[in-house]
Amino acid sequence: MWYLCGLGSNVEPRLNLANAVATLLEENNMLWLSPVIHTQPKGIVTKRSFLNALVVFYSPLSLCQLKNRTNALEEALGRDRADPLRSLKDRCIDVDILEQSGDGCFTGATIEESYYRELFTGLEHARSARVTIRIVGHSLGQAPATIHRDARSGDVVVIQEGQHLHDHAVKAPFSA
Repeated sequence: MWYLCGLGSNVEPRLNLANAVATLLEENNMLWLSPVIHTQPKGIVTKRSFLNALVVFYSPLSLCQLKNRTNALEEALGRDRADPLRSLKDRCIDVDILEQSGDGCFTGATIEESYYRELFTGLEHARSARVTIRIVGHSLGQAPATIHRDARSGDVVVIQEGQHLHDHAVKAPFSA
């Protein structure tokens, strides 16, 4: 199954977002990463801004299994999932499964957050707000990128980095 996920962090966001992407890459061997952008908090009272990005990857896990895995990832990076007020607090990392697809094509219809919709369509409002993060030795986040991890050697290769979603090698998953 193909999954479209939103990532967000406002506690050491460069580090935690990079660690989340690296973990997802290690588990899935290939993923597509959108640009990384600054966003203002919505629904919580905090002075810390967020870094947000989208990722797309293929996983043999069911939706329920992937949700359990992303919850474990959040906990490993410091999020207290047992706290009933966790949705109102700062986040080391938040991984939202936004959509799943058997054929890799996503509609974006289930994306509620405006910043995720803008990243999905490639129309993010503040291109100057793009942020570079270091992921396994690579500087990424300024443009969409396909990242591949060779499971045999552990080497990580950025296959393609494009200026626009339509220039990207993983264009098909984002077709309507």
